[in-house]
Amino acid sequence: MRSVNLYITFDDRNKIKKSFLNLRKYLIISVKEVVEKLGFADAPIDDCVSFIINQEILKMIKDGSNGRNLLGIVYLNEDLDNEIIREIIYYAEDLKNVNKVILLTDIDDHEEYYELFEEVMFYPSLKKVHIVECQTFPPELISQVKIDNDLYI
Repeated sequence: MRSVNLYITFDDRNKIKKSFLNLRKYLIISVKEVVEKLGFADAPIDDCVSFIINQEILKMIKDGSNGRNLLGIVYLNEDLDNEIIREIIYYAEDLKNVNKVILLTDIDDHEEYYELFEEVMFYPSLKKVHIVECQTFPPELISQVKIDNDLYI
């Protein structure tokens, strides 16, 4: 059975589209779009509405992890915080088809969240690439990667 990676990012769909070529093979879950689809865009987000939205997102992640033709899942949420990230990582650990949960960000952004993830992947800076061509880094090696990049730029 095929396993997929779950990429979590603070950025929106436009940034993803500008950076990567092969998005047809990825399930993109945008929290903003899920809220609109469920009809809660103009409603106040209370605990009940939040629960409904969260359950829909978790269902999408689970269904996407079972997709045969998908290479991965990209979760977009501009309002991420420590608690949300931990809940998604915890949920993904129980899904047998999710291989890793990876933070997708710009270099030097959201450094306070690096330690929550197994790996961190930075957006390509020169041209559009396939997501699978990008290099991921364990959080403990990122400071060395920054030093190496500065030497070669």
